[in-house]
Amino acid sequence: MSVTRNIRRVLAVALALVLSLAMTSQAGAGTTAKPKQPNIIFFLVDDMSADLLPYMDTVRSLGENGTTFSDYYVSNSLCCPSRASMFTGQFPHNTGVATNKNSDGGGYQAFEPHESRTYAVSLDQAGYRTGYLGKYINEYPVPADYKVPAGWDEWHVAAGGGYSEFKYQLTRYVKEAGADKPLDPSGGKYLVDELGQRAVDFIARSREYAPGEPFFLQVSPFAPHSRIGAKPGDKEPRFPPARRDRPKTQWPAGQFPNGDCGGPDCAGIDVTTLPSFNEDTADKPSWVRREPLGTPITKELREDFRDRIRMVQSVDDMVERVLATLTDEEKRNTYIVFTSDNGFHLGQHRLVRGKSTAYDHDVRVPLLVKRPTAGRHGDLATDAIAQNVDLFATFMDMAGVGAATRDSRDGRSLLPLIQGHKVKDWRKAALIEHVKPDPAAPGEPDPDAETLQAGNSQPPSYAAARTAGDLYVEYEGDPQPEYYDTVADPRQESNDPDNARTADLGKLLDGLASCGKPGAPDCWTAARASR
Repeated sequence: MSVTRNIRRVLAVALALVLSLAMTSQAGAGTTAKPKQPNIIFFLVDDMSADLLPYMDTVRSLGENGTTFSDYYVSNSLCCPSRASMFTGQFPHNTGVATNKNSDGGGYQAFEPHESRTYAVSLDQAGYRTGYLGKYINEYPVPADYKVPAGWDEWHVAAGGGYSEFKYQLTRYVKEAGADKPLDPSGGKYLVDELGQRAVDFIARSREYAPGEPFFLQVSPFAPHSRIGAKPGDKEPRFPPARRDRPKTQWPAGQFPNGDCGGPDCAGIDVTTLPSFNEDTADKPSWVRREPLGTPITKELREDFRDRIRMVQSVDDMVERVLATLTDEEKRNTYIVFTSDNGFHLGQHRLVRGKSTAYDHDVRVPLLVKRPTAGRHGDLATDAIAQNVDLFATFMDMAGVGAATRDSRDGRSLLPLIQGHKVKDWRKAALIEHVKPDPAAPGEPDPDAETLQAGNSQPPSYAAARTAGDLYVEYEGDPQPEYYDTVADPRQESNDPDNARTADLGKLLDGLASCGKPGAPDCWTAARASR
């Protein structure tokens, strides 16, 4: 009997253990630990063309154990419309932000109604501590009691003078510090350097005020944008680098005889080596055709190019400084995103300086994403067609925000591509739009107006489609399109408006240019149409 009782006792204990394990398993079934949300640092520079990237060692290093996008296009090569597309994930024809100026269908006045639906709001609702630094939206007003847009826990935005890099004011709002909203003078400090310091301070405050919680930090310097109202003969360069990066022979603070160009001697860098510089424009649309650039203009552009390279040295230093402040644990769980709001031209196709065209030098800009060190290792590159309207969805995806919000706009998440996954049925064409600004529109001077070249130097309003092998443009008031086979002619030097491809591309562009409107396909469907 004792043996039987022992057997029963053992069986009872075993049964109790099984039941206990089952109950523990059931209790934990719906409470699996949620993956920790990653930090996101977003560097958005101003007017940085891809030809400046080779001179930026730290920024290029983001591609190491990161992802480089070779075919990333902005929706509009103009600051305000492009930034509106990033914030909202929508094309300009759906945001209604057409230009830089309030009086001309653009600027902050057109963008303000969207402030309640930017990625900042969604990230804030997802538990992120958020901060914005630098240039915001053109003509954003900064009175004494300035408005901090929804979604931002810190707000450090330039209030005039930012383009000069030295004579600016900068807001200082930290939500945890209360309602105080001072406006700080520059004190002569180079703006990019000040933004770098404030970025470091934001990260430190995030550790203090929100330990263990994710943060989203956007740093948006004005560099390498030009000064407003710059004229030949000014003491201050049109494109103003930090004093330390200027030629030592001209500025005592300079650290190199000819300035700092990130390794190469600035004196050996020549703008005339840029692809399509001063090319014959006889086959181009009428607004492009012009006489060859003369020696005086070329001399100015040569110095402009060197100064733009010198300017991005401070941006490169800033990125390095911010990366250095991250702890090893933060690096394990932080995405670093770097891009520009648009590109820039300096003499290509005889266009003196500016942007707004559909050519690659204006719309095809760098996009590099450094992945968390805890993720996939290896350098990745993708030629998938990406656009700035995809950044909203990408940030939502990184933060773990659901598809209802993530996929509610015109773009789609780039995260699968960043992580090296193959994505079926991806976008086949990018949409590029432009509304020609009215030079007579009242208000502040347009920071992107070109003054050096006489005549009609700005493109008419247009819509364009960019595929893996084509650039197709339709200009307002011109019955003839512009077309380039970008495989055979990557520099876009030989316009072929009668090419057989234009018929199909015209139909593709019709769908893209109206996408998202009532009765039209959504923009993701239109972007995947085969033509």
